[in-house]
Amino acid sequence: TKMKKLLIALIIILLMGFVTHADHDDIRIITPVVYEGWNLLGFSLQPHVMNDSIISSGYDAIMYAALENRVFYFDDGHVVADTFRIGEGFWMKSNVTAPLIQQGIASPKRVHLLSKGWNIISPLEKEIHPLLLLYSHQTIDSIWAWDHSNYQYEDMLASKEHLMPGYGYWIHTTHSDTLFYDGFSSHLPPQAPTKLVVVTSQRRPPKPPVYIEDNTWGKIKRKEDKK
Repeated sequence: TKMKKLLIALIIILLMGFVTHADHDDIRIITPVVYEGWNLLGFSLQPHVMNDSIISSGYDAIMYAALENRVFYFDDGHVVADTFRIGEGFWMKSNVTAPLIQQGIASPKRVHLLSKGWNIISPLEKEIHPLLLLYSHQTIDSIWAWDHSNYQYEDMLASKEHLMPGYGYWIHTTHSDTLFYDGFSSHLPPQAPTKLVVVTSQRRPPKPPVYIEDNTWGKIKRKEDKK
């Protein structure tokens, strides 16, 4: 519809403020799979814009889902997504099972601010071992993924599986902190510290946003807008 085209054009204009036009060699592609129903995903690559259009079918799909109020961030509660936030995780309800191609460039922003309590984050262009996050950030006590097939959470500290780009993960922190994305080895398992403080996640994350009342796309203001 004309309304959707106008809203998508507005998103592209907003993105132009921070999207870098990169050479072809800098373009990366990641392909997370979305399943029918709820998915925990993440913005891992900075969208690539060419001729005022976002070159990524996955980002297009996310935008259309957002226009239909099927994409949610978590800011002390689930809120309808109205902007791209690189490194941020989000819930998306999909009507189909399909690959969700994200095409873009590595973000120049290499840190992510963590609020006290629950956060949904996403690795950038590289996978991260969860124990490396635990050992390097003393405030983190829980990391969870979403198991779509069983419709339940998976404890990443217990499974010790890598956090993958394109997907979202719950992280709980005891205090506000800064997550640093660089300096991790994504292939070798980390060495355990002398004293292993946590081997499993200590808290369980909030439930998926099955229904959010009275929130519509473009109506939600981010926290920083209120400060």
